[in-house]
Amino acid sequence: MNGVIRVFPRQTSYTPTDDMVFIGMPPGPWLMPEHKEVHVSCTFTWDRAYCKELAYQWEGATTKPVKLGGPAFGSLADGFTPGMYIKKNIIFTTRGCNYNCSYCNVPNAEGKLRELPVHPGNVIQDNNFLQASRTHKDKVFDMLRTQRGICFKGGLTSALIDSHFIENITSLRISELWLACDSDNELPELKTAVGRLTKAGFNRRIIKCYALVYGDVERDEARLQEIYHAGAMPMAMLYRDFTDTKTMYNKDTEAWARQWIRPAAIIAHMERGTHYTQFAI
Repeated sequence: MNGVIRVFPRQTSYTPTDDMVFIGMPPGPWLMPEHKEVHVSCTFTWDRAYCKELAYQWEGATTKPVKLGGPAFGSLADGFTPGMYIKKNIIFTTRGCNYNCSYCNVPNAEGKLRELPVHPGNVIQDNNFLQASRTHKDKVFDMLRTQRGICFKGGLTSALIDSHFIENITSLRISELWLACDSDNELPELKTAVGRLTKAGFNRRIIKCYALVYGDVERDEARLQEIYHAGAMPMAMLYRDFTDTKTMYNKDTEAWARQWIRPAAIIAHMERGTHYTQFAI
């Protein structure tokens, strides 16, 4: 965009797809479009070494400035531009978070919550949208009334789901509402929030829930099942340390966690009452 080549370590469902986007190493000079800068964008800390290598390789392939940044390098991205580093329909209306959860790096990387200008888009990716002021949230709801397939994907805090939020989302064309339940202590508030959303007319097809899991499969499984029984569709996310080395788990744990991100497999598992060791096979 605007003459900037954006480089990413891998393709994801959020990666932009325009002609100025490249995955990995630079192409031959005949395939490189005219540009004024190259930005290497790094999201995860365990990709930092590879992204440094990418920046080095791109510096050898162009005479234009090469910049290395992204969340993994502490870029705050307060000047969010839709479509620049993620697809245009995916937007941030806030950055940062006022909580200090032990398992989350957002406060360290982005600081306290800050409200951003509201751009059009149907996927709200804020880390903690519900901490924003009512005035800001009303601006977002007004924008969303022009959108379809609306997803709140950042992980809504159960304790902050209030009547103002519910009244507004019932007038929107909601596709997904993502909550978060990253410890057993959060289960009571999650159950209350899911109960309120269910009463407002939403169901498990729309109400989904991120759940950090830590490798204690039996305990993690119990929390995932409680999330399901509460009326939300759980998605297990293996906890990864914020270091340059990606946290790894044994093969069985990885296989088990992969099953807990597949709704059809989860429903079958819950309906059949299979043991978690059978679920992982």
